[in-house]
Amino acid sequence: MKIKPKQYAIALYEAIKDAPREKVRGILDNFVKTLTKNNALRLAPQILDHFTKYANRAEGIANLKIKSAAPIKEDLIEKIKNVAPAILGKDFKKINLQQESSLDLMGGFILEAEDMVFDASIKNRFRILKNHLFVK
Repeated sequence: MKIKPKQYAIALYEAIKDAPREKVRGILDNFVKTLTKNNALRLAPQILDHFTKYANRAEGIANLKIKSAAPIKEDLIEKIKNVAPAILGKDFKKINLQQESSLDLMGGFILEAEDMVFDASIKNRFRILKNHLFVK
């Protein structure tokens, strides 16, 4: 049976989450040996990505990315952080929010949270309007 990157990531997280600090190095060494034995070292970038997502969820950390045409005011950032748990359906201890500028948006914003995308951009509104007007 072929082991998927997500399965490796979950196994690694579960192996090291409660391990004493002095044992983590040995666990990681054994993990790399297992990847080598299974000819899976090429999956390391995918495993790392899944590991980060799994660990963040397990530890109550949400990573959000917001794209906008212009910088977003700090009070709106705080409001987004406050409503994020309700949107994501989980209580988070910490919410990291990364801002990114994109002139393509014209206005509004796109919020990426976990596996969800909330598109409140002007560009998207025009697309929806266009589709609505030209529907037969």
